Amino acid sequence: MDSGVAVTLFRHGVTKANLEKRYLGWSDPPITDEARHRLTALPSEVYDLCVSSDLIRCRQTATIRCPDAPYVESAAFREMHFGNWELKTYAELCHDPEYRNWLNDSIGNRPPDGESFSEMESRVDRGWNALKKLVNEEGYRNSLLVTHGGVIRLLLTKLAKERKNFWEWEIPHGTGIKLYWVTRDWRENSRCTSLQVVPITESENG
Repeated sequence: MDSGVAVTLFRHGVTKANLEKRYLGWSDPPITDEARHRLTALPSEVYDLCVSSDLIRCRQTATIRCPDAPYVESAAFREMHFGNWELKTYAELCHDPEYRNWLNDSIGNRPPDGESFSEMESRVDRGWNALKKLVNEEGYRNSLLVTHGGVIRLLLTKLAKERKNFWEWEIPHGTGIKLYWVTRDWRENSRCTSLQVVPITESENG
């Protein structure tokens, strides 16, 4: 029987900045105490590899969800860098013409001193290719990738069998989606064979 390859895309636990609806990209706040409790209460699963964004909210989440597996940090899996808009809210930015232009076309415009969508996409692609190389070289079969909402949405547009656009994917904090490939599909860089939502205890705001 083909054991295939599974990779779970897991969004970090919620932070105070998330709950306050602030733009949180490369800023580095920790998860809340409540998020720690919720992550600890989730059903456990044994992974043979854990890859994480290098930001603390992902590292903390990875430590809770995957304490014993080989662990790799990668800045390639950071959230989009929002530049001068980091940690600001819609209410603080909505009168800025540059911000309104970005809302109308977030693909073609970039936050001031931040990164464009295409730059983020190229970075995440490099990270995914490195993850695949590691999985192939070491023979890992069940990996956990702890990262950010934007990164997960981007990967799902490229990897999920069901085709949706970026904003159609809903990934609450502290939840994940497991992607599974039969070996042939994985080796041929095809979209995943199937996916399932990782079991959760309750939904998270923010």
